[in-house]
Amino acid sequence: MGRSLLARALGACARGLIEAAFPVACAACGARVGEETRLPLCAGCRRALVDCGPAFCLDCARAGGSPRTCRRADHRRLRAGFTWNEPLRAVVHGFKFGAAEDLAAPLADASWSGPAFADKPRPDLLVPVPLHPVRRRERGYDQALVLAAAFAERAGAPVVAALVRARATRQQARLPAAARRANVAGAFALRAPGVVRGRRVALVDDVVTTGATVDAASAVLAAAGARRIETWCVAYEPLE
Repeated sequence: MGRSLLARALGACARGLIEAAFPVACAACGARVGEETRLPLCAGCRRALVDCGPAFCLDCARAGGSPRTCRRADHRRLRAGFTWNEPLRAVVHGFKFGAAEDLAAPLADASWSGPAFADKPRPDLLVPVPLHPVRRRERGYDQALVLAAAFAERAGAPVVAALVRARATRQQARLPAAARRANVAGAFALRAPGVVRGRRVALVDDVVTTGATVDAASAVLAAAGARRIETWCVAYEPLE
């Protein structure tokens, strides 16, 4: 056996011993996680996940209209894998803040297999909602970019990092709903406007709550001539 094969074999053996000695715990409740799932959730917490249903109109959802039946061309559709709840929060927070970059693929898989993506959409390109460079350095990666790459593998479309953060903003989750829109106003700019002109764009973020962030990002894409924009995310957290 060559040195490289031997090293890989020993590495696999070591990983197996470590996993046996320190089994993965459920991110939500701490119970042992079985080998049949790539998400760090036990069977009970996986069953507690709530799918968000088919794609719907975010504009109508916020206005109290009929989001599932809206056909207005100037309204944007939201495709969300799940409705935000505690088990999902534990996984998403691990992905965003716990250096668990490898959770992007199983989160995208779980979302893609749900009703929001049942028609297997094929946009022309996927554009992640970017972090500010300072926050990206602190975190070590941009979770929306990593998630967009995972979605792109399933959608068969390229990822284009067309947007940049023109200025730093406070974390939206720490702000009341009324302050979120002002926080992200003017926060985004385009690297190359011609990239999105006439294209069908899927704007990717991890979680959508009030929609203020994706509104600000979408406005920049629309001004550059994007033909159609819809938002893809893992979770939707409707605020009362």
